[in-house]
Amino acid sequence: MSKLNCTHRRHGRLAIAAAAGLGAVALAGAGQALAQNNTTRPPPKYVLPGAALHVNPSFFDEKTNTKFTFRVVQTSRRIKRGTLSITIPAAWRERDQEGGPTRAAIPLTGTGSSSRVKVRRIGRVVRFSFTNGRRNDTGSYTVTDRTLPEATYRNPFSWRVDGYEAGSGNASVLVLPDLTP
Repeated sequence: MSKLNCTHRRHGRLAIAAAAGLGAVALAGAGQALAQNNTTRPPPKYVLPGAALHVNPSFFDEKTNTKFTFRVVQTSRRIKRGTLSITIPAAWRERDQEGGPTRAAIPLTGTGSSSRVKVRRIGRVVRFSFTNGRRNDTGSYTVTDRTLPEATYRNPFSWRVDGYEAGSGNASVLVLPDLTP
């Protein structure tokens, strides 16, 4: 069982915000893809101090959905500086043997609801940056599946507010096999 631990060091409190019941975890590859037989659906929302991370959808099969979105919504008062960083799995950037496109289309930028929100990817890290953010400011980042193998992929994330780490965890995405006959 994986737990999402959220700490707010400024006030010295520890809060368990969400628990992801991933069942039996068997790491494969570089620790990014979990057991392929695991069909437990990951949670679609991770609650953090002052924000929420949504993964929509958190599961899909290869025929019905080919896109999924990470969305961060600021849920609290004004935050002077807040950054949520998500590390995407290395497997999503792999190419086939012929050197074709990557297994997933991973853009360099996402969208923000206002000029206070910036979404950028550098390497494998996607950063949602909030500057003088207000409640309901939103950043979105969409990944398109091209040839991802079926597995549960962990996307480690951390949330920093005003220079302090306020939370961290793993946002999971489950890719199911094509179920059409």
